[in-house]
Amino acid sequence: MEKLVGDMKASGDTIGRVFGLMCPDPMRYMLKSIAYQLKRNKALLTKWPLRFVSVDGHELFSSRSRCCDRCLKRTITVKDKPVTEYYHRVVACHVIGLELPLPLDLESILPGEGEVIAAERLLERVFRNYPRFFDVVVVDGLYLEAPFFNFCLAHDKHVIAVIKSERRILMQDAAGLFRDIEPQILREKTVQARIWDEEGFNTFEGVKIPVRVLHAEEEETKRHRVAGKWTWNTHNHNWWWATTLPKSMATTRLVWRAAHSRWDIENDLFDDLVQNWSMNHCYRHSANAIITLLLTLLVAFVLVKTFYHRNLKSEVRSRFSVIAIADEILIGITHETFLAPWLCEAPSIDSS
Repeated sequence: MEKLVGDMKASGDTIGRVFGLMCPDPMRYMLKSIAYQLKRNKALLTKWPLRFVSVDGHELFSSRSRCCDRCLKRTITVKDKPVTEYYHRVVACHVIGLELPLPLDLESILPGEGEVIAAERLLERVFRNYPRFFDVVVVDGLYLEAPFFNFCLAHDKHVIAVIKSERRILMQDAAGLFRDIEPQILREKTVQARIWDEEGFNTFEGVKIPVRVLHAEEEETKRHRVAGKWTWNTHNHNWWWATTLPKSMATTRLVWRAAHSRWDIENDLFDDLVQNWSMNHCYRHSANAIITLLLTLLVAFVLVKTFYHRNLKSEVRSRFSVIAIADEILIGITHETFLAPWLCEAPSIDSS
């Protein structure tokens, strides 16, 4: 790409230092501008009556020799000896229930704090930048605590969280009630579920309002290829969720689908960025450089995904993957004859 950017290119160390000195706020503003433009262009339409975002943490990379003042620490056992490992984690906010992947923001988890504290710091900024962009926050069982529920309710947002521990009084109370209630039977593609759904539980101590509990016993039929032949197997799943959404706002099917769509942040965001965008590579071990580079990566990620889903016809998308289209874009750029603006000669000024 020398004919596009010139033969005097910045070194990798220089680019790393630039990312370390950049302020992340302009990149967040750029990501926000893209999201609002997509919303104005009707690119974020959904059949659901409510909008949902998922919040989750992700580990970027780890090292046993290099560290910085923002590294998290843990002790692992290697050959029966304790070894200190340094690593970085972030927590991200991602819109779910859409065909187009749309991350809104991310935040570093600092030493000495948990994921929930970093998530609240992230959501403070997201609530301020995207006040009417979504209605419900969907999280895993780590966030099932009264302070986080009250934090979201104080910002007029509802919560759906997984209940994991059978020792929780809330789960025991709901299980006792559900024994005397007939479940609903819902089907979604290859999944058939028996779902119990009741509201008005006050046994989640500390939460300002009564919560609603859903329990789903699911049978999922999956096709596997074994010894060159396709076989069908049935997998059973048992799920519990607590939510502040009343039945008047969301049906059982909507809450059930939204709760399972929490995995969109893993499948459509983290997995894609790790496998195809080198998200977990440490280009510069600096706390500020890591955030600014990841935000830059999210801007590029959203733009490429938007071009793929919104500008290409379905026939083209069925033949080419996003990676293939990105390769075609790169080939097109390298074969162009135009120059970057900073390489063009300034027009001469006639002194006469």
